[in-house]
Amino acid sequence: MAMERIDGSRFGSERGAVQIKTVLIVVFLLAAVFTLIKVVPVYIEQQQVTHEADELARKAALGLSAYSNDKINAELTKLQQEYNLPEGSIALSARGDNQAQITVKYTRSIDFLVTNYAWNVDYISTGKGI
Repeated sequence: MAMERIDGSRFGSERGAVQIKTVLIVVFLLAAVFTLIKVVPVYIEQQQVTHEADELARKAALGLSAYSNDKINAELTKLQQEYNLPEGSIALSARGDNQAQITVKYTRSIDFLVTNYAWNVDYISTGKGI
């Protein structure tokens, strides 16, 4: 049984326990923040690319003469260059009958200090006309 002081604190082996907990909590929080700093930009980029692909699929599905296959492919190339995506990672896969599909498929490598993680994006955007 540990002896107690008058002020309620304990003697001996319990003295450093709070410090070890604090160090472990700080290390865990730093690791979580580091992970978030690495992952969040890749996630935001993925959301922006898929949103823009959805918009292009919607416009392509309308069947307006202003959005011909050449115009859509030019927009897809512009999107690919804007986000520095690999060649062929975004393409118009189908168009007709008031529908259009745009396929987005690429991989981003996230470099953690001890390992790399391959963030795969595989998305099919379907736009439907009126």
